[in-house]
Amino acid sequence: MNEVAVHFAVNHMDAEVAASALRAAGLHPRIGLDNSMGGAVGMTTSVGRRIVFVPVNERRRAQEILEEPVREEAEDNPVLRMVVIVALITGLLLATPFVAQACYAA
Repeated sequence: MNEVAVHFAVNHMDAEVAASALRAAGLHPRIGLDNSMGGAVGMTTSVGRRIVFVPVNERRRAQEILEEPVREEAEDNPVLRMVVIVALITGLLLATPFVAQACYAA
């Protein structure tokens, strides 16, 4: 089941309050540890930020209950992504002779 983040809590208690409000409305929240701060993999702790997740189909209702702003996800544009990647690779290839010349200049 796909889940989306609907609330970023500063601590575990804030996450529990948000999750209980969602449960009271009949939703199915899950609290996860925000390990984007560089924590060790598999390490659990009682301190730190938490993220409240809900199933994708419950996102809008959860955001309304928590009064979170609704943000539409940007459309993925694979052509633009490919153009950017090709431009970066081309730029690196064109810069190679100048870098080599600077490194071996005596």
